[in-house]
Amino acid sequence: MADDSAGDRATANALEALPRARWRVLHDVPWPGRPGAVVEQVVVGPPGVFVIDTKDWPGTVNVRAGVLRLDKHSRNGAVTHVSDAARAFAAQLRTAGCPVRPVLCLERSEPISTDSDGVLVCSTANVVDLLESQRRVLAEVQIQRIARDLAGQALPLASVETPPSRRRTGRGVTYLAGAMVALLVALALISNPDAVRDAVDGVASWFRDLVNA
Repeated sequence: MADDSAGDRATANALEALPRARWRVLHDVPWPGRPGAVVEQVVVGPPGVFVIDTKDWPGTVNVRAGVLRLDKHSRNGAVTHVSDAARAFAAQLRTAGCPVRPVLCLERSEPISTDSDGVLVCSTANVVDLLESQRRVLAEVQIQRIARDLAGQALPLASVETPPSRRRTGRGVTYLAGAMVALLVALALISNPDAVRDAVDGVASWFRDLVNA
């Protein structure tokens, strides 16, 4: 969503100042419902989730009558764009009590702090201060879970189905291991019990590793 990679890097560098104990910064997060589209930064912290779009806009930025303007020109398209992204993430998360806020971050050295139609507008100079100034609503465990979900790491175990070929292979391995253990137990009756016990333990360990591979 950023205008160029330089602006994106500037925002990423600025977000490094967020305390890592309380904040998670995700990069290139897939936009829900838009295959191939990504959001350069999604930040999760005590105040909730922030969907950030970076802009490299030369000129004067202000809000008049609720309309974001660059010099005299409306930038409502950018406001709508990042608002749409935030709504998509909110619909994906479906987490009660977790606000998802859109943010336009301008790459420049002077701080900017304004709001346009629910979109927070700031600069790389004060984006960290802006995020940390929001009201805190999430506990650490919630932050971790939401960040994990957004990163695509949370997958319900019930949805993971072992392919048929894997299931057949697993049954075959079970039968083979059972036959080997039975043979070793029989040998224990006529040979060294301690040595066979060690062998049985080794087979059991090999079987566990093979099934879990």
